[in-house]
Amino acid sequence: MRNVLPLAGVLALSGTALAQQDNVVVDMSGIAIEFPFNDQVRDSISNPDDGTPEMINLSGGYEFEITGDARVVVFLVEFYNGPIEPLFNFLEPGLGNVLRGYVRNAADGLPPAGGKTWKESFGGGLFGVEIIVTLQIETDAAGVVTIGAVDISSDLGILGSIEFSDATARLTTWDPTPTQVNEWHFNGDLSAVAESEGAAIRYLDEAAFGDILVGEDNEGVPDPTIPKDVTVAQSSFVDTAGLPGVPSLNGADDMVYLTSPAFNLADPMKVEHRRGVGLVCFPSTRPQYPGSFVGKWTMVWDLLIPASSWYEDFPSNTTPNQFLTALVQTDSDNDNGADLWLRHQGGQPGIIWAKDGDDFTGGFLPLPIAPDSWFRLAVVADEFQRGVSRVFVDGAFVGEIGSDWVAGATDPTVPTYADGEALPVGAWDTWGQFPSPWSRSSGAMNPGFDGEPVPAPMNSTFCMFADLRFGGSQPAYLANYLFTDGLMSDGEISAFGGPDAAGIMFVGGGCNDADLAEPFGTLDFSDVIAFLTAFGSMDSAADLAAPFGVYDFSDVIAFLGAFGAGCP
Repeated sequence: MRNVLPLAGVLALSGTALAQQDNVVVDMSGIAIEFPFNDQVRDSISNPDDGTPEMINLSGGYEFEITGDARVVVFLVEFYNGPIEPLFNFLEPGLGNVLRGYVRNAADGLPPAGGKTWKESFGGGLFGVEIIVTLQIETDAAGVVTIGAVDISSDLGILGSIEFSDATARLTTWDPTPTQVNEWHFNGDLSAVAESEGAAIRYLDEAAFGDILVGEDNEGVPDPTIPKDVTVAQSSFVDTAGLPGVPSLNGADDMVYLTSPAFNLADPMKVEHRRGVGLVCFPSTRPQYPGSFVGKWTMVWDLLIPASSWYEDFPSNTTPNQFLTALVQTDSDNDNGADLWLRHQGGQPGIIWAKDGDDFTGGFLPLPIAPDSWFRLAVVADEFQRGVSRVFVDGAFVGEIGSDWVAGATDPTVPTYADGEALPVGAWDTWGQFPSPWSRSSGAMNPGFDGEPVPAPMNSTFCMFADLRFGGSQPAYLANYLFTDGLMSDGEISAFGGPDAAGIMFVGGGCNDADLAEPFGTLDFSDVIAFLTAFGSMDSAADLAAPFGVYDFSDVIAFLGAFGAGCP
């Protein structure tokens, strides 16, 4: 039973309404994962850490943090008694980072009916015992904070338990930083547009990153025999004008990227040889966004899946391929199956979250897409608060699917491993100032439950068109891609419309946002006319300032500022 006092009880505690504050700490001591596996909850009224009932005003954003100790008993023997974080790192190196994070609050205050503040499920083996538990923080309409360990399943039996001892959950208001928008146009290389300085996409198997790690059974073992530079050899940049059967984008031909399949064509069935095949994205989020992982994000792709990828053994056989495109692999080093998929189910194309590529049984959303046709796909993922992603095709809302967070632990101004260990001297420059997917720390700063070092990755990237488990991603044409570390509104996505050779948000062809018309590189009256025309028709080229999707005086001011700045 949840032990949260009704508001009348809260008032009775002090005689007057409790003031909402910017920092609330809930005592988690006594929460236990043990048989019978009932939900365990604590709240800031009945279980405040300092003994005084507390409530919070979430405001526009907040930080959460779970700290303290845990005790693990298996078959009546105490195996561990120490900090919580090493237990999470034992389940997955670097996972302890998710016990602290930052959230931009969509409600900008307390939602009228309350709701999830943070929720994450964890699972893995511990001493040969399987454990699955969901940790969640909720805040009700009055500001009462509840921490829970729920939906627990395990084969610990009656002789095992994990107890949180001397542990707390802290919720603190945070003044959110502006969202960072990163965009790529693939005009002959993988460079981000000028407005996305610091963002980068690289080939997952570049030789500069070092030896690739082997497959699922030996995830952390580097293998110098695994071929490198396969992705670049199996992909290319091509002009749609020279591609028979591939239409232009919104009436204009464009240079686009033809992705590699998610396997080594020389040996497609060898699992370890597809570990490094794909792209790896290092978005520009930190240091502006302080969190080490991003639980609210938006991605947009301008894609075309050719018939040769859509059907098996095309053109002799037109049976739909089960796997089409592995859009996102949330792991930074492609160590399992892809998570976000375009695929066929029951002959219908659609999209699904399948964590680690091992469960396609639920949450499939049919999409209005077809072979040899461009479409603009947008996924707006709210893992932190709602646990769902909103999906759009060509600006139109289609439905909701699951969600997940993506890693972002590396601050490029002070790069370290996810456990805080410094990089080897010169490594950052050797990797091209980009986190190597294959490098690991010594583990000295990240001991496991048994005190042994647990080497940690950098946990700073996510993979695209990569799938270790099946090698299921087929070649597709990618014209543009956008990532932002925040939730774009339905209106903003709708304003993007369908695929466009000019880009998604950053569509100017010149030196800055005001350089909208030829001759590019010169700001003149033709740019003024182009802006006024775009503004009048609510074209995204004129949507230069927040709130995006709304065409107002802020866009005019942004244009005048860029025009006045001139071209360099």
